[in-house]
Amino acid sequence: MSDLATVVAFKQSSGRVALRTGNGRFVLAEQTDASPLREGLSLQGNMSEFGPEVWSDESGQNQFEVFVLGWDLSQEAIDREM
Repeated sequence: MSDLATVVAFKQSSGRVALRTGNGRFVLAEQTDASPLREGLSLQGNMSEFGPEVWSDESGQNQFEVFVLGWDLSQEAIDREM
């Protein structure tokens, strides 16, 4: 299943990234590659299963390797983990 979400926080030192989905919930992942991520970037991919995934930007030209740590999270959970 492919989801679309927007990066709302990125911590370069740990590689942790938080995204907000269309339903207002959050996804937490760790980036496992060196592709440049930034807040405001829209990404598409499987965001509702634990483990390694590859997400793409809206153009489909840039891919980002991540390890999904959690999904369907609240803002409070993201604040604690970031």
